[in-house]
Amino acid sequence: MINAVMKKNLFLVAFLLLGTTLFAQSDFTLSEQMFSRINQNPSAIGNNENVQLFTSTRLQWASQGLAVTPTSALLNGHYYIEKAKSGVGLSFVYDELGLANQTINAKLCYAYNLDLREDMLLSLGLSLGVINKRFDPARHTWKDPSDPLIPQEVIQTTNFDLDFGFEWSWKYLLVGFSMTHMPNISKEVSTVVAPAHIYAYVRGNVPLPKQFSLVPAFAFTNVGALNKPAEGYKLENDNILNFSLTAMYQGKYWFGIGYRGGYTGLKDYPFSSDMLSFMIGAEWHWLRIGYCYDMSVGKNLRQYSSNTHEIILSFNIPTKYPAKW
Repeated sequence: MINAVMKKNLFLVAFLLLGTTLFAQSDFTLSEQMFSRINQNPSAIGNNENVQLFTSTRLQWASQGLAVTPTSALLNGHYYIEKAKSGVGLSFVYDELGLANQTINAKLCYAYNLDLREDMLLSLGLSLGVINKRFDPARHTWKDPSDPLIPQEVIQTTNFDLDFGFEWSWKYLLVGFSMTHMPNISKEVSTVVAPAHIYAYVRGNVPLPKQFSLVPAFAFTNVGALNKPAEGYKLENDNILNFSLTAMYQGKYWFGIGYRGGYTGLKDYPFSSDMLSFMIGAEWHWLRIGYCYDMSVGKNLRQYSSNTHEIILSFNIPTKYPAKW
């Protein structure tokens, strides 16, 4: 059982507050997003004829002493067909937002690549699939337990899902834009309706001497701007900014630092996230492994939120010749 103090802390870091305000619920987001993005942008399938498999697991609130710790997982896989100039892929996400909300999102991804010139690529992508959202009110701590709108039973829905995006890449720069959960545009956001997301990002590649390079990156996410609030609630759009700087050596070893901050505009809870990230990783033959540690730094959440661990594994499996270790 979770004691009263723990319940209070969990309430303060919850992303969903039902009372006078309805928070938009953000999708599963990687701190090391540069390695695999097709769950957020289906166009992020490069012209590489090897099979690319990517998995990531996030363990939240690891130091809170909870019997059940929220865990999220991502699996992406894609393959590029040179003759068709097309990439096909599959993305599967299981996401726990706190202790009461679970999301399962499975979709097929397709991207068409245009070689603008030898070192420049434009990719247009589309993904479709299903999204299942589940909310268990018994596992949530309520701001006002007497609110008559509080559900008494588990709520669960499964709906069609559709995403669109594009990426423009050059050897020194990558720019991307996407929209996810497009069937929900203009719909009322609720516990079991995923708000539409808008993603925009840019990443650079700055060569340095001695086989080093720097990879600065910036990403913007808006959650809920294309939706409307449920009747009787105020919808707060969540604007998330993500900055990172990664040092690479030989294109195989990296260390990075990042910052992610979200602003809701609320007086009592102005920041939905305020995280500092530390990333490290390496490639070895066809295997890539990385680790990221997220630490809460915002003054409003620092005393309640805990730290998050993220582990990534990526496999590059050759298709034209036998795989060799």
